[in-house]
Order: sequence, then C-alpha cells, then structure tokens
Amino acid sequence: MRARLRPSRVATIAGAAILVAALAWVAWVGVRGWLAKEELDSARALTTDLRSAVESGDLEAATAHTQRMLAHAEAASDLTSDPLWRAAEAVPVAGANFAAARVLSAEVTGVLSDAALPMMHSARLLAEQLRLPEGGIDTALLADQRTALDGAEATLMSASTELAKIDLDPLLPPVSAGVRQLDTAVSDLLPIVGSLGDTAAVLPASLGADGPRTILVMLQNNAELRTSGGITGSFVELRAESGRLTLISQADSSEFKRADSPVLPIPAATLALYGDQVGRFVQNATMPADFDLTARLVSHWWEGRTGSAPDTVLSVDPLVLRSLLEVTGPLATTTGTLTADELVPQLLVEPYMSLDSSGQTAMFRTTAAAVFTEVADFDLDPVAFAAALAQPIAQGRVSIWSAHPDEQEVLARTTLAGPAARQRAAGPDAVAVYFNDATGGKMDSLLDVGIAAGSASCRADGRQDILVSVTLTSTVDHGTAQQLPPAMTGGGHYGARIGDIATNVSVSAPEGAFFGGVTAGGRNLVSVDVEEEGFPVSAVRVDLAPGESQTIDFRFISAGTDPIDPQVMHTPLLADVPVSDARVECG
Repeated sequence: MRARLRPSRVATIAGAAILVAALAWVAWVGVRGWLAKEELDSARALTTDLRSAVESGDLEAATAHTQRMLAHAEAASDLTSDPLWRAAEAVPVAGANFAAARVLSAEVTGVLSDAALPMMHSARLLAEQLRLPEGGIDTALLADQRTALDGAEATLMSASTELAKIDLDPLLPPVSAGVRQLDTAVSDLLPIVGSLGDTAAVLPASLGADGPRTILVMLQNNAELRTSGGITGSFVELRAESGRLTLISQADSSEFKRADSPVLPIPAATLALYGDQVGRFVQNATMPADFDLTARLVSHWWEGRTGSAPDTVLSVDPLVLRSLLEVTGPLATTTGTLTADELVPQLLVEPYMSLDSSGQTAMFRTTAAAVFTEVADFDLDPVAFAAALAQPIAQGRVSIWSAHPDEQEVLARTTLAGPAARQRAAGPDAVAVYFNDATGGKMDSLLDVGIAAGSASCRADGRQDILVSVTLTSTVDHGTAQQLPPAMTGGGHYGARIGDIATNVSVSAPEGAFFGGVTAGGRNLVSVDVEEEGFPVSAVRVDLAPGESQTIDFRFISAGTDPIDPQVMHTPLLADVPVSDARVECG
C-alpha cells in the first residue's frame, strides 16, 4: 500500500521544485546573458579591423569582417530572444537590462545585415564596374544603388527609433554603454547614408544620363573668408553627357563687373548682416548661409557673362583638392607640381606674395585644367575617392545646387545644401559660427580660430543660457605684416589698417532662441541681431593687430527648458578649428 504524503510534505516538495525551476531559469538566463555579452564583445572587437579595412579601401576584407561581426550579433540575438529571456524582462529592476540587451542584440544584427552588408556590396559593384571602358561612368549603375542606400537608411532610422525607447537610467553600466555606442554610431551614419541616397537620386541626371547638362564649379578661396568658405575667385564650366565630362570654359572673378545694385533680391536679414555687397560683387555670393541664394546669384552672374545659366552649381574649396591629391599623388601642372602636404602655401599664400593678378589667374587656370584632366575620365578608385571626400564634405567644403526643382528639393534636405542646411541637419541644439573677411586681402591664411560652446540652467523660468566663445588670433608679427604685399593686406583700402586682420563674426543659435548679448573682456559690444533662415544670428566685427588675440562671447537664451548640448558647425577654414566645451557661469 503506497504511503500518502502529508500536505506539509507536498508543500515542501512543491516549494523545492519551484526553487529548482527558478534556479534553473536564473542559471539559464544568466548563462545565455553571459554568452550574449561574449558574442557582442567579440563583434565589437572586430570594429577596429573593419575600420582599418574601410580606410584602406580593402572591400573584400571589410565585407569579411562585417560578416564575422554579423555572426556574433546573430548569436547574441538568438540567445536573448527565447521565452525564458522574455520572461526575465518582467522582473523588477533587473528586467530593464534584459530588455535592453535583447533590443541591442537585435538592432546590431539588423544594422549589419540590412545596412552595412548591402552598402558594401554596392561599394564593390561601383569599384569594379562604375568606370566605363570608353571613359566616364555608368550612370545607370550609379542610379541602381539607390535601392540599397534607401534600405540602409530605413534600417538605421528604425534602429534609432528602437534605441530611443530604451530608458538608460536603470541599466547597468555595461548595458547602457553598449546602447549609447550603437546609438552614437547610428546617429553618425544616418545623415551620411541619407545624403548618399539623395546623391544617387540626383547625380546620374546631373552627369547627363538623360541628356546634356552644364555644371558650374565654383572654387572658393578660404584665404579670404566667407560664410560657406571663401570668396568665389574662380569658375569652371563643365559639360556632362552620358557620364562623361568636358571642360567648356573658365573665368576669374575679375571678369565680372560689379553691379550698382544687387542683381537679385536679397533678404532683409542678409542685408542687415552683410550689406548689399552680397548681390553686387560675385566674390561675395558666398556670404549668405542660404546656399540656394548663393547658387542663384552665381548662376545669374554666369548667365550674364555667357548667355546661359548652369544646370548645377558645385562649390568646393582647395582642401577638397588636397583630399583628391591624397588619392592621386602629386599633380604636375605647367607652373609646378602640387602636393597634398604643400597645397595650402602653394595655392593660397605664395601666389599672393610673388605674382601679380594676371599671374595668379594664369596659375589658377592651369591648376584647374590639370585637376580636370586628372578626374575627367573617372580613372580613380571610387571607394578611395569617396573615402577621401568624406571629411571635406563633413566639414562643409562641398555644396551642390540644381536649377531643376525636383532635384533641388532632394538636395535641399541634405548636408550638401550649404551652411544653413548643415545647421538644420545637425539637430535642434546646433549652433553655427560664420566668418567673413573685412580686410579685403588674403590675411586669413594667417588667422587662427578656436571655438568653445556650452549651456547652463541659470534662470528661474528654466530656460538655458547658451554661450558660444570665439577666439581669433593673428599669427603674423608686426614687422612681417608691414612687408606683406597689398594682395595679402588689402592695402588699407577697405577699412582695416595694413597688417591687421578684420573679420565679421556671426553666430547662428538654435531656432527660437532669444538674443543674450555679445561681450569681449566683460565689455558689451554693439551687435547686429537678426533672424536668418529661421535662426537667430548675432554678428560683430573684430579687428586684430599683428600678433593680437581676442575672445568674443555670444550669449543666447533657449526657447524651451530642455537641456541644451550645443553642437558646433563653422565656416571651413584653412587650418583645423579646435572646438571645446565652455563653462557657463551663472551671474
């Protein structure tokens, strides 16, 4: 006869069974969690190899590294997606970490499989097949890559949305760090991939896929600063047809007569900041932050000279050429050999020290012709070329505009649409610092700039105080300054003493911000305060004697009470501009 278990014994056995099951569940989840962490750590460890392969242009190795990363990510996703793991997500406090680990594993997998690998496949196709045997590029192949780029952008947008749903506060440091790292990577990649997709939508037609097009290349000279880079000193007209380019003509800014009044209507805010010279001199077309206005001005000037307006306006500066030389190596011209390391003094200092205006024009034209000859047949590694252009594009050294409304609508939402578009794309906390030379010479090759930005909550209403500090330093000594030719100093004809560096500095704050004043050394300065392109802008003039340094503080008050983390954009200069955090004191 079988013995009957007493109720207390049954309860004990049941409790033990539950305990064993719970321990098994904890062990199962714990082991899988540890294994998932190992898989994600292994995937992360491969990022250095992947970065090296991409930077060296080794697409085969980059694809292999990505596939290995994907295998680890998929393993981590499998380990964090079973029913027991999902049950662990309901546990108070600890459950948030399990949920975050699952989302992180899934999004890493998605980004690698649906964004990185398709883009690498596209890059390999372009590297192997983009250039046609007869010269030029296969515009149809280029257009076909839009599908992969659009898919990659959609994947990154989805990942960004899912990561934004994760509350970081209750997470353990390793988990929150992983979420932040992926979120930063996705945020950095999104505008790049979006711009590539938009470019793939517009570039084939611009290169003559649907019929002949004209492209006006506008060469900015950063030795004499303007908002988007430098004065528009030289122009090159190209004809594009079926992916092939032909040089049609060149012109120097001296060939455009100044106008008695602006050639196109100029917005009141732009006039307040820079005066009507924006529309009266072709050299000043790059003063507005709105590149659409810049391109329309230049197009108008060009049509007045040639009788026809360009289909596309492409703006670049000499540091874009330096990136090209890093791919091609030294470039021989009739006036000498250009190298990446010596390009700035070769093009932007020495000609103004030793050549008259006609000699400068001749040098720039031969340089432009040599560069065109080098790139006209696209006999370059497109991946290496694209990698070399990534930094100057990110710095705002390349802008594009189309006279065709459907194409311009696409370009206008990219970071290639000029300064105001770059600030808008950088997010609601972005600030932009613009420099416009007032010396009338090429002294900005001797100008150093530093920028610091920060914010603090000092007000009873909760709005943030925003501070942007701009430090300008003249690197020329007084003795040398007096010996410089008028082409460098402006000869004292434009309101600046010979040897001084005069600069109009403007800071564009986040949309909706209020003006807080401009100071230098505790002194209040008279500033021009306007709203340009939806952004509040304060501007002052700074005159530096040889060797002098000045720091100007621009203050604004945020529109809302959310914390502000200023992201700094700035006019691309010849030298790197250090950007740091500013400490904001509550007075």
